[in-house]
Amino acid sequence: MYEIEKTVWEEAYEAYAGELETFARSRLGDLAAEDLLQELWAALATALEAEEILQPRAWLYRVLRNRITDAYRTAARRPAFENLEEELDVEEESDYYPDPDETWESIEEAFELLPPDQREVFVRNELDGETLREIAEDLGLPLKTIISRKGYARRRLQDLLQDVYDDYFGED
Repeated sequence: MYEIEKTVWEEAYEAYAGELETFARSRLGDLAAEDLLQELWAALATALEAEEILQPRAWLYRVLRNRITDAYRTAARRPAFENLEEELDVEEESDYYPDPDETWESIEEAFELLPPDQREVFVRNELDGETLREIAEDLGLPLKTIISRKGYARRRLQDLLQDVYDDYFGED
């Protein structure tokens, strides 16, 4: 019988999986930690194909901490879920929400008010899913220019659409 040499990935998994799981669960909870750990181990496998990782434990913790931070940031940007069934009598408040078509018209009008270069970057990044780096390379511009255009577009859209947001979510 041949003895198969363990890979760096297998050794790292055996050595650190338990402590990484405890670390992640203490910060995120069970389901989110499970998803994040799967991503972490897949990232390690990908990284090992491209480079030699001399300190896998340090690499794993650094990547895990970064992903936990990203998860917190993402959660902070999302509005909290509200159970509207408890708070609204649907029959009495059925006219509460504005017409979705009017909402989309307002959004499209706001897009049209953006300068074309800002609109292009915002749409390509947010709606088409291109990275800012890809857009910069395609347009032959520095990445910082593209980042600035996206930031200006986002702030302008926030200003232009604040009333639409307030109407839709019923904030005064």
